[in-house]
Amino acid sequence: MKKYLPYIFVFLVFIVLLVLAINKKSSVIGNVAIFEEITKTEQLSVQEENKPSNITSYDLSKLKDLVKGDDIAESYVRELEWLITHNESQHILHSTSFMRDYIKTGKDVSCVPHELWHVSLFAKHGDMDYAKKQAKSVEKSYDAWEKSVDEKRKAYPQFYKTLDELKKRIQNMLIKLKQNDYSNDTLEELELIGTVGLC
Repeated sequence: MKKYLPYIFVFLVFIVLLVLAINKKSSVIGNVAIFEEITKTEQLSVQEENKPSNITSYDLSKLKDLVKGDDIAESYVRELEWLITHNESQHILHSTSFMRDYIKTGKDVSCVPHELWHVSLFAKHGDMDYAKKQAKSVEKSYDAWEKSVDEKRKAYPQFYKTLDELKKRIQNMLIKLKQNDYSNDTLEELELIGTVGLC
């Protein structure tokens, strides 16, 4: 048995290292530099009355570098870049808020109503590939969102009185999007869902 002890020790060290590698969190989670860049992005995106936002795609350069390698954080930055490029910077605070939550917790729970609103933006600008990709993503994240808002309703029922109606509207819209219905009526309904959205 003694002659096998070194092999057992090496095997145990290997197992410990393997477990640590598997459980290693992304380097973006809790990264203070990313929080600072998100705040800077938010400040630049704020519009004064009757004036365009000061933000440009170039302003996201450092944020892009900081999140490199994390698919979820990179997808938020791509969305921010799209919003800037298409002069929709008034929606940036939605994306930065959800990105901030992800960087803080490591959990990415979409706000389905706001994500649907963004689907309508992508479609209105003619970026149908992005709209369809986001619609599929929203469909996948619906159950997690529903569970999250149901839990919040238990704690704060006064703020979630219209939740059941909202769920039905969202489910109807997900069916329409699955059928490739991106008509003006559908896009307007998606926008309305976003404006009353409960997260």
